[in-house]
Amino acid sequence: MKPNTLFKVLALVASFPFAAGCALGAEEEPAPGQQSLGAPSDAEGIWLSTKYSFGLCAGECITTVSRDGAELSLTACTRDQGCPRSNLAMLTDEGARTLDEIEDALSGAALDDRYGCPDCADGGATSVRLRRDGLETSHLYEYAEAPALLQALDRLVADLRLGLDSCTSGPLLKPSAGCTPK
Repeated sequence: MKPNTLFKVLALVASFPFAAGCALGAEEEPAPGQQSLGAPSDAEGIWLSTKYSFGLCAGECITTVSRDGAELSLTACTRDQGCPRSNLAMLTDEGARTLDEIEDALSGAALDDRYGCPDCADGGATSVRLRRDGLETSHLYEYAEAPALLQALDRLVADLRLGLDSCTSGPLLKPSAGCTPK
């Protein structure tokens, strides 16, 4: 185990009660039944947000990348100092096409609520919020360990996050004026 593991596990227990059994060494509960959603949603976009969280860390421990139509936002927060930084960007045509293709593949996919033991071994957690068939769902997994059905979305959002974090225009997004790089 890494140094400070106990402190991170305690922070995890406080902030993610569902992971307490896993973090404390209890047997892992079986994942809830898979969610199978039918036809593609009529709503604009399936992917709503992705949140990255790391136990006790210095600085920006919680980062969320969200979407509202073609507008993207990044909010970077600390554990106890609020959210000192947020950036906005617009998806480019290529970014929108790429996201549409990924969302098409996710529209009827059966996804579990939780995969593995997120942030149990100081590795971080990723939570993805989706809206399909009018139902919002959240899917939690270990950071950088996306389940197969979410891997393409995970990679895309990681690229979007990098552009938003560095305020760098690229093929997927164009940051708004006033962007504050990390």
